[in-house]
Amino acid sequence: MKKQQLGKTAIEVSLLGIGTLTMSPMQRDLSLADGAAVILHALAQGITLIDTAQMYGSYPQVAAALSQWKGPAPVVASKSAARTREAMQAAVEECLKQTGLSHIDVFLLHAVRDAADIAARSAALQYLREARERGLVKAIGASSHSALTVDLLANTAGIEVLHPMYNRDGIGILDASLAEMTDILKRARARGIGIYAMKPLGGGHLRNDAAAALHWIFASQVVDSAVVGMTSSDEVDMNVALVKDEPVDEGFARKVAGRERRLFINAGLCQNCNACVEACQQQALRPGEKTPAIDHESCILCGYCAPVCPKFAIRII
Repeated sequence: MKKQQLGKTAIEVSLLGIGTLTMSPMQRDLSLADGAAVILHALAQGITLIDTAQMYGSYPQVAAALSQWKGPAPVVASKSAARTREAMQAAVEECLKQTGLSHIDVFLLHAVRDAADIAARSAALQYLREARERGLVKAIGASSHSALTVDLLANTAGIEVLHPMYNRDGIGILDASLAEMTDILKRARARGIGIYAMKPLGGGHLRNDAAAALHWIFASQVVDSAVVGMTSSDEVDMNVALVKDEPVDEGFARKVAGRERRLFINAGLCQNCNACVEACQQQALRPGEKTPAIDHESCILCGYCAPVCPKFAIRII
């Protein structure tokens, strides 16, 4: 599979990366063995970028795969929403301990919302700079659903890698059009910022047109890589074939696309506190009578609402 350098970093990644959110306890909750098997299959197929996060709870699956992999070491990117120096130090140490790695290739500020959020995480960012100097982190980055925030992050000292919401239909991009996000990413890339896209299939909304969606994102020439959440060897095989421009049987593609996944709130557990409503950047949740109401068209299945639920009533099914 084709590889590209992440901006001005010395890190080389495959065009397609594997995201571990969908296999994590936040979504499909694959077993340790099954999650590791999917990651191992991806590595065997030429994928060299693994994306994870403190929030996902997928470190054990990543660790199990890495302990069994006999090939060249893949690039591992992780993220944390930590806002203080102490919390970010703990997040980096947790990642290193749980994955068994001696260093993390890319560590990102997770789901940054706006300028105020960037400022509030200044101490956390400073710790990442220190961790890079000590060799614990190779490159520092940030992820965001907001185009305007991505633009600010691209001009923030120390940020070398961006992980933006980016897909053919602009699904999930906040506060700007797809064209505006594209321009922002072009400017960032011109400055040497590495870019790997999240949600290239629009959180599953584009799953039935995956070939066109993936071809579009790489033809845009504004990303170095794109990560797709995968939970089976079939998904890996199809996505790898699409990226390599190899033919995919129509029946196989329909099988892989499968049934639609949806956000689910267990009414028997939900106390209707609306913490999830406040956490949803996509405004896909709003106050309801017994539980928050879900706008499934706006939901991108990021699952970021689930960790804030005090009753663990939210799942993606």
